[in-house]
Amino acid sequence: MLEIVGTVVTVIAGVAGLIFLFWPDAQPKPDPEPPPAVQLVDSDVDREQNIAADVVFDGQVTEQVQVPASLVSATLRNSSNNPVLITRAEVNLASATAVYCRYGAGPTDITAQYDIKLPVAPQAGAVIPRKMKYTLPPHAQERIAFTVGPERYGEGSVPWIYTFTISLYMDDGSSVTVPQVTYLAPTDMATAFLAMAEQATGPQQPGGPGLMEPSCISEQARSVARLVRSAPRPSPELREFSADLTRVAAQ
Repeated sequence: MLEIVGTVVTVIAGVAGLIFLFWPDAQPKPDPEPPPAVQLVDSDVDREQNIAADVVFDGQVTEQVQVPASLVSATLRNSSNNPVLITRAEVNLASATAVYCRYGAGPTDITAQYDIKLPVAPQAGAVIPRKMKYTLPPHAQERIAFTVGPERYGEGSVPWIYTFTISLYMDDGSSVTVPQVTYLAPTDMATAFLAMAEQATGPQQPGGPGLMEPSCISEQARSVARLVRSAPRPSPELREFSADLTRVAAQ
């Protein structure tokens, strides 16, 4: 009797297998994975904010200035019935390029209050974490934004062009990633660089033509223009800096 039952079960299983072979649509499908609670609705990079910076000389804050900086923003939607906590952000640095031509330096340090501070000598492939504690309410859509720049720099520092993504991590284990942006910082050093380039390429003034070599300025202008052309999302300051540097190099 047991042998007969076993045979019947085997036959039924074989028939079921043939049914699924010839009619694959009849095979039961697993339930689809539910969508993540938090979704990235939109993101942007735009100049919207001045950030505070301390000018430090001989260990003392001598001045406070405002430095323009783009905001890298992310609009997030929480589709769940529960609040979701964003616990950290990570900048994944794809490249970091210094815009460099030799000119004078000074002893002053500047520390700007960027939301995410990058190392003084950044390396491609670096991951820079930032702790967060930001709650997305249930069924809400909210925008969060970050400024990004070096943790400190000197009076004679050069502007950097950073290409990166920002990933946001939730307390439920999920994450979203803001698409790659290409970003100029610090903008005050870009302004200083342009002023030195103007002095080196413009009509000679008292004090000499400046320390920059015109050939270096032209090389940097071409390099920055290539970066802007290849970047899917360059920051406004980077586009403006590239246009100004190209104009100065052509003088």
